Amino acid sequence: MPTEKGIKVLYVEDEPAIAELLKSGLDLFGIEVSPIYGSAEEAYKQITGGQPPVDETDILVFDIRLPGMTGLELAEKLRSAGEKRPILIVSAYQPPPRSQLDQLKAHFMPKPFDFAGIVNKIQDLLD
Repeated sequence: MPTEKGIKVLYVEDEPAIAELLKSGLDLFGIEVSPIYGSAEEAYKQITGGQPPVDETDILVFDIRLPGMTGLELAEKLRSAGEKRPILIVSAYQPPPRSQLDQLKAHFMPKPFDFAGIVNKIQDLLD
């Protein structure tokens, strides 16, 4: 559920320029992208730790292709650990099989981003 201050997104992306692009673009729509992690391992540690600002985020957005653990593996580990927030998987490559997304209770969005599209997707996932 979004906070009174608006929607907060946790983003895992190993390409800083792409992370900054999403952050800047969503900021125009009043959606805060923070924190941003460059690896799934760091994100997992922080998410399962449940400390601010991670505990204040409404939705988790992961790139699929990350060094080390993938975004899909991260989603699987978090779901196994009891994570309930919506997860949006993003990639410039082929989407994962629908069955895998369903099993993870995750959603997919292709890159490059259409900002209106990703804003609508985020809002839909939080309704």
